[in-house]
Amino acid sequence: MKKIWLLIALFACEAPMRESGQDAIMRTDREFSAMSAEKGVAAAFVAYADDEVVKPSEGSQPIFGKDALAASYNGRKLNFRLTWEPLKAEASGDLGYTFGNWTLKSTTTTGRDTTTYGNYVSIWKRQPDGSWKYVLDTGNGTPAPTELPVKN
Repeated sequence: MKKIWLLIALFACEAPMRESGQDAIMRTDREFSAMSAEKGVAAAFVAYADDEVVKPSEGSQPIFGKDALAASYNGRKLNFRLTWEPLKAEASGDLGYTFGNWTLKSTTTTGRDTTTYGNYVSIWKRQPDGSWKYVLDTGNGTPAPTELPVKN
């Protein structure tokens, strides 16, 4: 009987230590944004992409697959800084999503600094190793960031 109580106590202590899918996706999305700020958009978007990623692209056809995504950045000069903050995340099984605000900072050819804002949605898939990679990422511009009435 003592062994049973010991096992129950051990499992009860372990439960709070496990990170939920929702928490893991929020953490991963924040790390993704930090990498974008530090190493650039191309490096971050390729590193966090699932092999079967779908990336809608404004003004052209969507990009299908991680290799095609990486190739889409070849030879492009990306003179901007894109960061974001997830406001909400949900997860169920091997899929989840994040929703939040993004900020894009750049300098025009005349030297003027500009900032644009928007919202995004990323769909995440749990990988065999337990990590999360995005399988779809899309967004739209907004006039300015706002406090959204969502609770996580």
